[in-house]
Amino acid sequence: MAFNRDHTVRVSKRLSIERRASIRFALNLEVSYTVSDRRVPAKTGTGRTIDLSSSGLSFIAERPLVAGQELTASIDWPVLLGRATKLQLIMSGVVVRTAGTTAALRIERHEFRTRRVALKAVPPKKSDR
Repeated sequence: MAFNRDHTVRVSKRLSIERRASIRFALNLEVSYTVSDRRVPAKTGTGRTIDLSSSGLSFIAERPLVAGQELTASIDWPVLLGRATKLQLIMSGVVVRTAGTTAALRIERHEFRTRRVALKAVPPKKSDR
């Protein structure tokens, strides 16, 4: 049986081929970040997430970032651990792409941490006299 090398495959223009290895989840959450640059003091900022996967984070920063910058980002996770404990997702990586204030972070490390919750002082109840 002969192999035909001239065979072409047609792909519909409506189909989009996703090149990312990880599924991205659209999330609109507050993100805090710290830029690690050995030449200048650490810069901090906040923003909003666009989407998140196990290997990347897209977000809108409060000011433009630069590709190649290392940063640590944290997100207050919207789901409780055991229905009682608040979590925070901490990620560190490198900014791989920017467009204005939109940035894409390649996540190199991530971990969930428990969040401390400030206890509010409850005034004692007045006794009925």
